[in-house]
Amino acid sequence: RIHSFQRKDGSEGTIEAVNAEPHDANIRGAICAERAAMCTFQKTEAQNGAKITRVVCATDCKDPIYPGPLCREFLTSMCSPQAEIVATGADGKWVSQPLRNLLTLPSLYRGRSQKEATTLAAEVAQKVAAPEEESLATAYKEALALAKEQKGQTVVYPLVFAAAVRFADGEVAVASELKGIEYGCTVDAVSLLIPAMQRKRGESMPLVVVQVDNFGLAHAPFAAARSLLIEHGFGEVAIAAHGEDGKWLAAM
Repeated sequence: RIHSFQRKDGSEGTIEAVNAEPHDANIRGAICAERAAMCTFQKTEAQNGAKITRVVCATDCKDPIYPGPLCREFLTSMCSPQAEIVATGADGKWVSQPLRNLLTLPSLYRGRSQKEATTLAAEVAQKVAAPEEESLATAYKEALALAKEQKGQTVVYPLVFAAAVRFADGEVAVASELKGIEYGCTVDAVSLLIPAMQRKRGESMPLVVVQVDNFGLAHAPFAAARSLLIEHGFGEVAIAAHGEDGKWLAAM
């Protein structure tokens, strides 16, 4: 991967990186090239005001491949929505899109520090109302209650999340995220719901999934959960979230 950036003085530069996979069968520890490049950028350029302008993703596959969900989420948190994302494959074909097109329903807290995120959460929470649709309202209520119970996890990070899934038979399953002091070990709430969804496969269809923080704001699943939901057959489950104005967005 190649990241192009522009410094405050108008000069430009590039940073190259490759993906790295652990040699111990624990594939969870792998790091993608896009994030590896961003680590170098943070160390050498970001602190001086440089901004990412373009990310080029090259693969030995025939067709171009855009960054995966984890990297789309990471880039969205640190780059301008207008940053150009370019992909190319072994056949030499190039495709490109602005970053904003690659991740629907990004985090409400993207690009913000802990203090800025909690301040925004408190402000938007004043505008939030419970959803009207019955299935979603039930899931939201239970997820919110569980999120508010996770006070101990705010020591690790002040925003905590829980999630709920409502099934067609009326059952609701809930899970809270498991935060790790080493942030990368954290397991998000929606991912922890997937085993319950798998156990009921063939018995009752999951209707809607909602992830809620301790301020009452609903968020779309984070990148890891999005990938798992799709790859394990739950890509058609409705997702509900709040917009930046505190209003409910149309379920997706």
